[in-house]
Amino acid sequence: MNNTYTIVNVAVNRPLFKEFAYKVESLIGEECIGARVQVNFAHNNQVGVITKINPPINFDESKLKVAKLLDNKGIISDDIIKTLEFGSKYYQYPLGQCFNVAMPKLLRDGQKFSYEDIPALKLASTLDESKVAKIKSLEQKQILEILKTGAVKRKELRERGISSASENALIKKGLVELFNLEVENQKFFESDKPVLKEEPPAPNFEQQNAILIISHQESFKTFLLNGITGSGKTEVYLRVIENVLKKGKAVLILVPEISLTPQTFDRFYRRFNVPVSSMHSALSDRERLDAYIDMATSKSGILIGTRTALFTPIPNLGLIVIDEEHDSSFKQSDTFRYHARTLAIMRGKINNCPVVLGSATPSLETIYNVQRGLFEKIDLTIRAGGALLPKFELIDLRNEPLTDGLKTGLCESLENEIGDETAKGNQVLLFLNRRGYAHHLVCHLCGHVFTCPCCDNFLTVHKKNQRLQCHVCENFFPLPTKCPECGNEELVEQGFGTEQVCEYLEHRYPDIGVERIDRDSVTTKSQLETKLKRIREGQSQIMLGTQMLAKGHDFPDVTLVGILDVDSSLFSDDFRSQENTAQLLTQVSGRSGRGKKQGRVIIQTHHTDNQLINQLIDPNCDYLTIANGLLEARKNMMLPPYTSQAFLLCNSANRDKAFSFINDLSFKLSSIKSKFANLAITSVMSDKMEKVQNRYHFHMLVTSLERKTLSAFLIEVRKLVSLDSLPNDVRFAIEVDPITMY
Repeated sequence: MNNTYTIVNVAVNRPLFKEFAYKVESLIGEECIGARVQVNFAHNNQVGVITKINPPINFDESKLKVAKLLDNKGIISDDIIKTLEFGSKYYQYPLGQCFNVAMPKLLRDGQKFSYEDIPALKLASTLDESKVAKIKSLEQKQILEILKTGAVKRKELRERGISSASENALIKKGLVELFNLEVENQKFFESDKPVLKEEPPAPNFEQQNAILIISHQESFKTFLLNGITGSGKTEVYLRVIENVLKKGKAVLILVPEISLTPQTFDRFYRRFNVPVSSMHSALSDRERLDAYIDMATSKSGILIGTRTALFTPIPNLGLIVIDEEHDSSFKQSDTFRYHARTLAIMRGKINNCPVVLGSATPSLETIYNVQRGLFEKIDLTIRAGGALLPKFELIDLRNEPLTDGLKTGLCESLENEIGDETAKGNQVLLFLNRRGYAHHLVCHLCGHVFTCPCCDNFLTVHKKNQRLQCHVCENFFPLPTKCPECGNEELVEQGFGTEQVCEYLEHRYPDIGVERIDRDSVTTKSQLETKLKRIREGQSQIMLGTQMLAKGHDFPDVTLVGILDVDSSLFSDDFRSQENTAQLLTQVSGRSGRGKKQGRVIIQTHHTDNQLINQLIDPNCDYLTIANGLLEARKNMMLPPYTSQAFLLCNSANRDKAFSFINDLSFKLSSIKSKFANLAITSVMSDKMEKVQNRYHFHMLVTSLERKTLSAFLIEVRKLVSLDSLPNDVRFAIEVDPITMY
């Protein structure tokens, strides 16, 4: 060993399944595993991660390039390195590129692992009580109330749904001061404050049972907390988290992006004296890095975040919670195509701590793992506060008159029900999972349908913005006045979306507030909070939305939920569509009757004899019964989770290039397939949407009875593809455990 430098293995952000040796010009030890270095790789400066110190090498050391050390010790903890090493093998993705996905952007860019300014607010040193007395704004009063307990980061106030306008108004009045928060060097468990800020409500016996079972689990185990909608799963999480924090251990909570509402954050900030950090898409790069440092240095004890929060270093990790574990947003759909649930369970195993998966509608994979004895199921069957489960009713659209309302998605019977409920002062939630005004635009004379020039996709009509928009690549075009094919000016809008239904509702019920909640009408957290506030205060009685409305919101005055278009999701060539439909409808139905009033769910359909719809409305049939039936069907058809699948995907801007590449690969694979028992490969197929963003997409699907066989086969696929290094402009990817069909 040399006395002046240390040889290290470095994982770099390149599509290569190996690490590279460099030398660091100082003597370092194992404490630097997980530290970043700057290296020259193929004449480019790159940030890489040290994975090994003093690896054995079999070539001349003097030829090694120098790596510049960016951290004096590892910033990526050992458990994350192990999780990523497992993820790299399982998902067939290079380790260096896995690190790249796992790090916040500023660390990938080589910036320092340290804080900068953190804007915060505190009460003015001398508070003018006469000015305080004059304040009428509820939000401004709320800010003053929160600041009584001490200074708060502006980021926290924003997450709790408070607008910066209210903060600025108080700063202007001289009641609140803006300052840069100096981060104290105190670990969360060294504080002398009690863990709880407020006394929690008393749990019911089912919740108490769940809290005891999970809290007594000292080592690794995966629990499924299977609670019907409104059964108080969050309260169970909060009580279990309290017990973990009291032991001086930290907690990671993963949630779908859609569930990160101010309501969620507020419950955590109000309940605990322990600092809470968060990671999600609404944060700046700087705020993400601050949260990463907060957790890595134990300044915070709780991290709430979307899937990438999984890769944050957390010393003394005592619990991982995955809320709404069935949600498809836990699966990354490009680059490192991991599923956060799979890797979170692996991280729990490495840390020897319990993992809790929560859902009213668990995924079939999770139910299957319960049946195999790998997970333990805990049930919550009682709605919190004694609320009753909703009643289901069907409307047979075949018996409804073809009114203007029905053309926009609302039949006459449902219109009358909406009128009755709102007249009683109740609220109504209408669910339609299709945004925009009309599904597509067609020429009445020649039948030309307006499609996206970059994708094989119909353009959706957006009336308010006067444009046609592609919901795949988000390209948009001015709304045409005539057909480009025949010059005819009679253009017909076909199919309805939330924008059109909302327009009809406002016309039909002019004296009632209508809130439309979808990705077009809600682009910021504050817009969402404003709409939710109008609903909570009863200013608006009708809510219409996409799945943004289906998850986690509490509307005690909603007594009627209307499902406008179930039919479009019943007939799909994706074998998961029935599972997804059952989950979504159960979740939406759960928004009804959460207060003291009994709720009803009305489903409009042309297919009243459909098995899934009849199971959903049967009071003796719950989601698990449906799920068990779907599992039985999957078993008979040898589909996941009884088999393991992977897609081999390829695309190019040149259709012939993409097709001939994957066709050649198919030919080569047919010759090695015989070495692998119980493994099937489909022939080459176009994706459902072959052309997306001017690129042509093809795939093959590999199905295997054994996970090990699939992994071994995919390694062979990788070798074949790397030997023939990809033709220019052809992109190739492997997707293991896909949840969408291509």
